[in-house]
Formats: sequence, C-alpha cells, structure tokens
Amino acid sequence: MDMGMTGDSSPLLAPVWEGGTIWRETFAMIEENGQRSAPFLYSPEKIIRIESYDGKNVYELGRDCFVKDGRLFLTRDSRIPQTGWETFYTSQETPSCDGKPGPDFGPVKTTDGKFLNLSAVGNPEYITRWQLAVTYTTQKQWQGFRPVSGIERLPRLYGRLKRKEPVKIVLYGDSISCGCDCSGLYGLEPGQPQWSELLIDSLRDYYGGSVEFINTSVGGTDSEWALENAGERAISHQPDLVLLGFGMNDRCPGGEYREKTERLLKKIAGECPDTEYVLIATTLPNPLAHTAPMYFSAHQEEYAQSLYPLAGAGVVVADVQGVQKELMKRKRYIDITGNLLNHPNDYLARIQGQVLDTVLKP
Repeated sequence: MDMGMTGDSSPLLAPVWEGGTIWRETFAMIEENGQRSAPFLYSPEKIIRIESYDGKNVYELGRDCFVKDGRLFLTRDSRIPQTGWETFYTSQETPSCDGKPGPDFGPVKTTDGKFLNLSAVGNPEYITRWQLAVTYTTQKQWQGFRPVSGIERLPRLYGRLKRKEPVKIVLYGDSISCGCDCSGLYGLEPGQPQWSELLIDSLRDYYGGSVEFINTSVGGTDSEWALENAGERAISHQPDLVLLGFGMNDRCPGGEYREKTERLLKKIAGECPDTEYVLIATTLPNPLAHTAPMYFSAHQEEYAQSLYPLAGAGVVVADVQGVQKELMKRKRYIDITGNLLNHPNDYLARIQGQVLDTVLKP
C-alpha cells in the first residue's frame, strides 16, 4: 500500500477534530470479558473501508465485524486478527522481546502490577499487527480542544513564505521527531511517511516556495541534552524556524520543563536573532508506565500548559497533547501506540502532523 506523498497531502493531514470523513482510525481488537471490540472516536454514520493496519487485507462489515454503541465488535467467525491483554501486559518480571534483541532497559512494571511486554520497542509490527484501520464518516462534532493557526505570530517566517522566498526549517527533538514509529521509517506497510515529512510537503504545496528541511533530532534525548547540543544541531544551521520537540523523556515537573525550554530559546536566539519557533507539546506516553524506577509516564501531561507562557511574538505552541487528551476520552492507548510505551503509531503521528500543519497555515 503506497502512502508516499506525491502532491496534495489530503487525506493524511485532514484534521481529525473537523469530523466528516475519518481516515484510517486505528483499533486494537482485544478480547475482554468474552467480548472482542474496540471504541470509535466518533459514532460512525457510514463505514467506508475496514482493513488491516498494513493495508494488505480488507474486511467486510457484517461478515467480520459489526458496529454497536460506538464500538466495533468482531463476529464469531471473523477473519480479523485478535488477541488478549496478556499479549501486551504480562506477569513476567523479565521483558519478552519476541525473539529479537530487547531494549537496554526493563522490566517496566505497570500501575496495576503487571509488566509491559517490551517486544514492540523498536519493533512496531508487534503492536500494529493487532490493529485495524477503519475509514468512516460521522455527523458527530468534536467537543474538546481545537488547534488554531499561529502563523501570524511568526511574522518573519510568514512574510518569507508569502513572498515565496527560500525558508529553512530545523526540527530539533527526540525519537518522536525522528519519526518513530511511523511505518515508512521502518520500511513497513502501509509506508506512511514520518509526520514531519507530511508537514513539510504540505507547506511546500500550500505556499509554493522553497522550503529546506533539516531534521537534527536524536532518540532518547531530553531538554538538558538539547541545551548542550543546540550549537551543532540548531544554531549552526541559522534557520528561519525551529520546531522544538522535546519533553517525552524529560519527566520533570512542568515548571522545570518550562525553565529548560526558556533557556534553550534564549541560547538559540543569542546566535540566531531572526529565528522563530514552534514549541511542540509532546504526545503522551502509556499512562500505566507511571512506575519506579524509570517513570516513563511522569509529568508530560503538564507540558502544554507549561509552554503557553513562553508564547508570544515569534514563538507559538503546537499543542499535540491537547488533541490526544481529547482523543483518549474515547480511544485506548493500545489503539494509538506503535510501541506500547511512548511512541505513536501512524494514526497518532498523523495527528501530530495535522496539529503542526494547522499552526503553520492561516
């Protein structure tokens, strides 16, 4: 299934909060209490397509599944892959790695006393093979936080874009900014490009000028690392715009995170006085990982509100977690993750691209 960008980014960047047609929303079909089902984000009006995550298999409404009370249920003889929660959360104290080299950490205990199966870390197929992708229409309206344009608060960048002058954008962040766990990054189907690639292609299409894109992100990094490496990875490029994507690995209180981010902004601005910024409020990790000693889930949900006081002329916030929080009022983490721990799957990564795309257009 080829999802490479060849022009118009629609429907990849059609905002999920606009409703209408919801494209390839993901569902993990988990058996629980004798039921095999997963929730829709919106109550569906019409089901357009039901397919495996990789797009290789197409399923039929009625034969394989049915819709009831805002959920997708499997039929008795469904061809759709299914599993139980024990696939993802085990009683073992050592990580299961699906026959592949495991991560250099673990085990990770959950808040309910089980252990995360770490097989999906660096191996997104371990999760996504159990996920469906459903395209449907809805009449329901989004009720929560909605991203808005911030481009007019980036006057230097916006002016250059409107005049079709060359623009240089640097993405400086952690593994989520690297593109983990987008299928295209791993050479897997359906081959969705990284969210940053979707974004930059969309900006090029929309504004019609030259947009140079440099991704200097490194997985596993935090704001302290960002401060230490800003010279090489941001300042040296003299960019028109820096997209800052740290926070998932910080795990510090919101006030401390804001202070580190402010220091980072001042450091870059000292050498790049004309550079403007988008501060990305990180996606959220698995809430069950709020456990010692690593606390993969800690204070990340505070970071959007921590960043807003830094916004102003030349600095805007892309509140990705605000959308995810609303999303998770209906969807479960297993429906939207690519590694069970802290990486988005194609669906949630695409939503990150949608938020940034909204912020950077009028």
